Amino acid sequence: MIENIRATLIISLSILVVVLAVRRFRQYVKLHHTPVPQQMELLAIEVAYHPLILRVQVSVPREEELFLAMLSEVHVPHSSWPSVRLAKGDHVLELPINDDVDGIYFFELASPTQRTERRFIVRKA
Repeated sequence: MIENIRATLIISLSILVVVLAVRRFRQYVKLHHTPVPQQMELLAIEVAYHPLILRVQVSVPREEELFLAMLSEVHVPHSSWPSVRLAKGDHVLELPINDDVDGIYFFELASPTQRTERRFIVRKA
């Protein structure tokens, strides 16, 4: 009787060790050998004053639709531009800004899977 229990425990323990080793191996492969999908990148943002334009440089890893917005200093939407569908590569967007803005703002670049904000300052004086 005790021999049967001992044999059962040894067999179940060895199966458990194999299952844990396989799980650890899968986890290791996912962490270290599976490529991470690239995301869009906001490379540069600058304000041109004559005329008042926001120049944004963006790197897009695949064709994607981007949503552009300008937020106030407290992250309340101030204005937005129509969505843009960009092909893979680096792009420069020139977005018009209203003449009545002055101060600190945030530029929001969003896609269906990502959202990026960058602070910029408009000084008209």
